[in-house]
Amino acid sequence: MFNSIRKDYSLKIKTFLIKVTTPSDLTDEEGIRYWQERLLLVFLFAGVVLGFVVCLASVALSIKEDLWGVAVVDTIIYAWVVVLFFCRSFPFVIRAVSVSLISYVLGMVLLLTIGPFGGGPVWLFVFPVIVAILLGLRSALGALAVNAGTVILIGILLQSGYMEWDYSTTNPVEKWIVISLNFMLLNSIVTISIAVISGRIQGLLNQQKSMLVSLEEKHSELLESNFQLKREMVERNQAEDALLESEEKYRLLVENQNDLVVKVDKKWRLLYVSPKYCETYGKDEEELLGKNILPLVHEEDRSRITKSLERLHYPPYTAQHEERNLTKDGWRWFSWVAKGLLNEEGQLEAFVSVGRDITDRKQTEEEKQALENQLQRSQKMEAMGLMAGGVAHDLNNILSGIVSYPELILMDLPDDSPLRKPIKTIQESGMKAVNVVSDLLTIARGVAIGKEVLSLNSIVEEYLSSAEHQKLKTVSPIVTFKFQLDSELLNINCSPPHIKKTLMNLVANASEAIEGAGTVTISTESRYLDEPFKAYEEVKIGEYSVLSVTDDGTGISPEDLEKIFEPFYTKKVMGRSGTGLGLAIVWNMVQDHQGYINVMSSEKGTIFELYFPVTREEVAAAKENIPLEDYLGQGEKILVVDDEERQIEIACGMLTKLGYNAKSVQSGEEAIEYVKKHSVDLMVLDMVMHKGINGRETYEKIISIHPGQKAIIASGYAKTKEVEFTQKLGAGKYIKKPYTLEKIGIAVKEELEK
Repeated sequence: MFNSIRKDYSLKIKTFLIKVTTPSDLTDEEGIRYWQERLLLVFLFAGVVLGFVVCLASVALSIKEDLWGVAVVDTIIYAWVVVLFFCRSFPFVIRAVSVSLISYVLGMVLLLTIGPFGGGPVWLFVFPVIVAILLGLRSALGALAVNAGTVILIGILLQSGYMEWDYSTTNPVEKWIVISLNFMLLNSIVTISIAVISGRIQGLLNQQKSMLVSLEEKHSELLESNFQLKREMVERNQAEDALLESEEKYRLLVENQNDLVVKVDKKWRLLYVSPKYCETYGKDEEELLGKNILPLVHEEDRSRITKSLERLHYPPYTAQHEERNLTKDGWRWFSWVAKGLLNEEGQLEAFVSVGRDITDRKQTEEEKQALENQLQRSQKMEAMGLMAGGVAHDLNNILSGIVSYPELILMDLPDDSPLRKPIKTIQESGMKAVNVVSDLLTIARGVAIGKEVLSLNSIVEEYLSSAEHQKLKTVSPIVTFKFQLDSELLNINCSPPHIKKTLMNLVANASEAIEGAGTVTISTESRYLDEPFKAYEEVKIGEYSVLSVTDDGTGISPEDLEKIFEPFYTKKVMGRSGTGLGLAIVWNMVQDHQGYINVMSSEKGTIFELYFPVTREEVAAAKENIPLEDYLGQGEKILVVDDEERQIEIACGMLTKLGYNAKSVQSGEEAIEYVKKHSVDLMVLDMVMHKGINGRETYEKIISIHPGQKAIIASGYAKTKEVEFTQKLGAGKYIKKPYTLEKIGIAVKEELEK
């Protein structure tokens, strides 16, 4: 157990000694430099540990002998040794020179104070030896020279009597010379030998290091070569595996993807077809290989595709196009991307093409385009309607005098007056102008007011017996007009005058589309759609009464078919008929009735189908003509509010003829001020007044003064939301200008009797 403890402590001490005497910033690979640093640390460590005892004894003896200078020097030297040991950041040369000088200084001090029999010669002897070990041969020779100079100097001092030792001896100078010569001889032999050995060791270490470096380089080169060889073998194996994997992935990709892959030579023959291609075309690979691809391309697309594939002859040797292909499911759209394959001369010898079925996308694009066209058409029609409505309003005001005054004049003329006929002609011409203005107003949406439940059959029958149709038959004597009416046709909620106008325009257009003899057929039928029907517009699910007008004329071109419902678009001969508003009226009327239009045309003729939603309500009893006596007044006070002086004159004149007390103002503000001072039985209120507030604002303020004030609304515009809002406030019937005696008389009478 004791031996074990001793070994343990010995190992710890050894480890500690190695640690404190080993440089931290150098390794043994540094050669002699490492060992010089380590020997320096050994010298310093020995000086710190053992020098303490020596310094303590020397200082004590020096004090006892009254050698205070020696004591101070010993203390300073020991302190410097401690500093050099612990401050290893000092450069090696400074620390090595310091240790060497310490040896020299100690030798000189001891030699001068104690004499040759003290430790001085030993320290001087060690001085060049330490220099040889730490600093090399050249520095060692310098140290020997310093020692030689030192012993010569001491000899001179002894000879001259400036220095003597405490003990007496005979012939001290001669003895010193002998001692010095022996000292320098031994000192030189030992110092130079150690320096030479140290240098040789350094050379051997350098040579060994060079050999190790060379061996390491050779070893590295061998390792690199071996690594390169292994890497090349791995890369080759990886390349082979990657090639196999790539081929497998390519095969799986081509054989399992939804896209079609083909390889085609420059003569358009198939060299390769993917399984998906075979599946799409419903043929085996053997049936397709070697066959020309052009017969599978739609005839209309072939020239365009041929031109597109010409780009494969030029950089970047790619082409992209869309085409229709004849598959097992019929004609379908495909998007193809082709890449040219060049031979060694850089000439195209084949190309690979990848195709994708885009039929659904094409259909979506077509539907989107159709919706955009429909929206643009609606916006255009709405804009034209707004313009037409504004023009019609102004024309109505102008025509009011031409239509209304003849009626008032005729009431005062005797039956045998020669003026009755020309005035009647003026009135009829004015009414024709009113009809033209009515066509303009019809283009403005929302004019189909006053709807009632009717059968399309009754409207068709009324039209067939009308003067307009008889005139058309006279103008087109070689055109045959037929009708096929459904006896069980369901009723619709409609505006009869506008439906009749629509039918008249369609029949007139159909007859004019026939060059020479032909037939125009008017038909009706009830039709139920259980799924949406894509026509000129998309017809929704529901029950419809369908009005059809068919002709066997030359048809309408696809380009014209897109524009036929636009106002003023016509290809008729100027002066023969119409103004280009006929089909615009048809389109707006169908929209106002929440219906749909379908147009089909070819070289064999055209058919217009109008779909009107049905109603289960019954047709109301026919209205009888109301005699003039039934709507005469009894002196009631009527206030006419209008910003047009002519309209005021006409309205007041008619009301006066009917027996009313008519008053007038020319703005909404004047009407408000008037009712503040006077009460009126009823107001005839113009909705659109350019001076000040409009009719709706006027009525709002008047009912705040006189709640429940009766009023009827008049306007040259179609019925608008402003009219509907005013009626919700309490206003009565809406009448459209120009005024007629019956129209204004009945409206006023009905409102007063409420």
